[in-house]
Amino acid sequence: MHVPGLIPLLIVLILAFILFGKPGRLSATMEDLGKGIRGFRKGLSEGETPPPATPAPPPQQVPDQRTDPGAQ
Repeated sequence: MHVPGLIPLLIVLILAFILFGKPGRLSATMEDLGKGIRGFRKGLSEGETPPPATPAPPPQQVPDQRTDPGAQ
């Protein structure tokens, strides 16, 4: 007979604890999961905004402030 490994056994125990732990825990977990998925979809749809039609003008150049034209 094959004995299950440690990882599958831990997964089953965690799922059993979520299902049979406290009443309402599973529904609260699923509600949080649904809110997370909705937020993720909303973030994806908001992130696709087109760039502005006219780009901003480049910044003005600072004029040379040196008094001696030969000095560097």
